[in-house]
Amino acid sequence: MGRGAAGRLATMDRILEETYGTPEKILGNQEDPLDEAVYIILSFQTNLARCNLTWSRLRETYPSWERVAQAPTSELSTAIRQGGLQLQKALVIGRLLAEVRRVTGGLSLGLLSTMSDPEAERLLTRLPGLSWKGARCVLLYSLRREVFPVDVNAFRILRRAGVLSQSAVYRRRSLHDAIQATVPPRRRRILHVNLVVHGQRACLPRAPQCPRCPVTSTCRKAGLGVKTRGLSQVVHPMVAYRLADVPSGTAL
Repeated sequence: MGRGAAGRLATMDRILEETYGTPEKILGNQEDPLDEAVYIILSFQTNLARCNLTWSRLRETYPSWERVAQAPTSELSTAIRQGGLQLQKALVIGRLLAEVRRVTGGLSLGLLSTMSDPEAERLLTRLPGLSWKGARCVLLYSLRREVFPVDVNAFRILRRAGVLSQSAVYRRRSLHDAIQATVPPRRRRILHVNLVVHGQRACLPRAPQCPRCPVTSTCRKAGLGVKTRGLSQVVHPMVAYRLADVPSGTAL
């Protein structure tokens, strides 16, 4: 993280909270840790509306995780097709449930409540489909821990704003840990929610809505083809990874 990153991040935190008011309910995150783990997989490369529809369809079709675990992959993929990448996600969900059963003896992640943050994160990141971001979402939303998940919305926004350098690599654990350490624990939940909302409403992956962005005055607009600090930046889109490219058991 660059010079002045902490101050810029604190300013963004304040402005985003004033703008959005931390509307956590629209994110759709789940209180049960296994529910949240599956929800995170469904959220991959889709927007909030489609993710919530896919989640509702999954639970209507399969009222229990035992039913999901027993479902043929083709059938499960049909049930979650609204969110896209349905076959890949169905495969990962099946592997996740199988590993949860192997590790815990059942289809529940309730034992996480007895673990410390590092212990719980280690267990979660060993599960198919969960990265540090996914693990920290489970910790944040289901276990009410003071962690900071760095999702693709946060990464995109912080790179554009100049909090992160253009050379920052999303899949480095050190990056996730550095951002989390910079955000005060009591602000982590608030800032995470507002960055997700901002990334869905204004700081879009393509055609970001800079003229109506509430943090435009503190944003360097790096990588958006505009002049910042005398340097002309060129568009540098973040590489998108597909579930199909990830081997079994590899964290996303």
